[in-house]
Amino acid sequence: MYWRRQSRVRGPRWRGILAALVLLIAPPLAADESLQEVRALADSGAATLAMQLLDELQPTMPSQQSEWLALERERVRIYRQSGQWQQLASRLTGFPRNMPEQAVRWAMTERANAFLKLDKPRRALSVLQELIWLIEPVEDEWLRRWRELVMISYIRLGLAEDAYLASRQFYQDYPPQNREDRLLQARILLMSDRPGEVPELLAGEEDAEAGMLTLLAQLRGDVRAPKTVMQAGLRHLRGKWVKADNRHHLWAVIAEAARRSGDRITTANALEHVLAGHSTEPLPPGLFDYNADSLWNAYVDLATYLGNQQQFLIGDDAPWFKAAEQARRKQPVRARSYYAVLMLKGQTAASRQRAAKAFIALMRQRSRGAALMEALFLDSKQFRQVAAIPLSVRLELVDIALARSEIERASALMASIEQVPEDEEAFIWQLRRARILVLGGEVSKGHQTLQDLLASMTQPQEQQLDQVLQVVFDLQTAGAHEEALDLFAILQELTTDTKRKRELYYWMADSHQSREQFAEAARLYLKSAMLIGADAMDPWAQTARYQAGVALSRAGLVDDARALFEHLLRVTEDKSRKAVLRQELQKLWLLEGGRSGDAAAPATDDAAANRFQAPAASRSPQ
Repeated sequence: MYWRRQSRVRGPRWRGILAALVLLIAPPLAADESLQEVRALADSGAATLAMQLLDELQPTMPSQQSEWLALERERVRIYRQSGQWQQLASRLTGFPRNMPEQAVRWAMTERANAFLKLDKPRRALSVLQELIWLIEPVEDEWLRRWRELVMISYIRLGLAEDAYLASRQFYQDYPPQNREDRLLQARILLMSDRPGEVPELLAGEEDAEAGMLTLLAQLRGDVRAPKTVMQAGLRHLRGKWVKADNRHHLWAVIAEAARRSGDRITTANALEHVLAGHSTEPLPPGLFDYNADSLWNAYVDLATYLGNQQQFLIGDDAPWFKAAEQARRKQPVRARSYYAVLMLKGQTAASRQRAAKAFIALMRQRSRGAALMEALFLDSKQFRQVAAIPLSVRLELVDIALARSEIERASALMASIEQVPEDEEAFIWQLRRARILVLGGEVSKGHQTLQDLLASMTQPQEQQLDQVLQVVFDLQTAGAHEEALDLFAILQELTTDTKRKRELYYWMADSHQSREQFAEAARLYLKSAMLIGADAMDPWAQTARYQAGVALSRAGLVDDARALFEHLLRVTEDKSRKAVLRQELQKLWLLEGGRSGDAAAPATDDAAANRFQAPAASRSPQ
């Protein structure tokens, strides 16, 4: 797998590819106002709006290269800034090859880097191979950057020896100049089982990452005893230079040292910290092989060791629970280990559920306990199917996902819970389940849940029907109008309240209108308007009649629409509503008179038209 290309131009030392890229991607000094506006929008956080403006400004095919490139570079900058690596990689796949060579190199380099960010190192290698072998002549700074990305790709692929061979030639050509260079070289040495050179390489560095790598080199090179390394790592954690977002890097070394020294409690504790981790600072690739099952194994190993000392038997759950309760306050890691064994190997389902609830309670008290829960139960071979995760844990994971606005994950978890959990009110639970399913895209399951809920309600209260109605509105918002109409019909049968029936006809009409079934929509709007009397003209009836007129005009029933609008114009006293109705009548006149080609229909004033709209929050027409 190892391949490289020697640099043929040994010019001045490379000072960082960013310096070259700044010159390459900077727009001309006289950048037009549109480009400045795009940049300002993106920097203010409105990246999507900036992209829409770019789409308007930038032609599909570049006619004037310099202007097109300036916009394309800004687009890539926005993708990088917002972490949209997949969009960046896809966009640059079609980068025109007839552009200036510097621009092509920049685009392909950005694409390779995007693949690495997406954890697709093989795709990155393919791009880099083309850059190194097929594009020439090439300046030294470009070649240095490409060869560095090749090393990183090897690391991501777990090709330790290839990474080492590439790095040995690379650092001969480009000796490490800064901290990042030395850290990368140290990681490659450790990954390829050559820890002896690392301490000297990092001797002048005094930060947490260098300290972690030095300790790991001393451990794996047998320079210091595992227990001594473990103790040194724990001391390092108290140092002011250890940042919160990379403390788990040191914990990874402590976990390895603790395991080697036979310290089971510290091993489990350290692995908890590693898995809880920090999303912005993952462990350096290639150095450790930790996952959720590493911690499960550490829990079981610790609990089994302690249980053997006390002569506990697997299947005799009572002593294990007693030991866990005694350890909860002062030794929570030990308690979690006991509960883990009971969750996995408890004699009865009741014991396993009891252990799961106790385990959750302890996790809630732990810093980053939510992240640790997700790692343990969603990324472990212990639970290959979501349904295998204890019920109480799935409920907790739903709450965690909702707290993070991860609606799709919450919906997928909720879909696996068919029965109402203990201590939950059936109506509230099913309603919550339905809403989460619908919001997460599980429309069919959400619809079925509401059907089952309504079928179980023999004498529903109006308040309950109103709560169900809010979830049906979610179905409408999701575009599931067929399902919404089915539920509206069921609700019509369950209510005796005239006001409620009136509302339901209106919302049913809304769904038919969204499905472009305009005649049926008009019929239901009018049914809503006239339910309390054929001549009703209260605000609700006026709004329903107006919507019926709009639907009739869209159905091509112009005479009927005109009759409705004229009748409304005679009875309404609101000036803004009168203005809307006159505009609607003018549009009908243009349609009927066939003058649409001669003059545009007058636009309806949005603010005035809203006088006939149902407010989204209350869903009640005014």
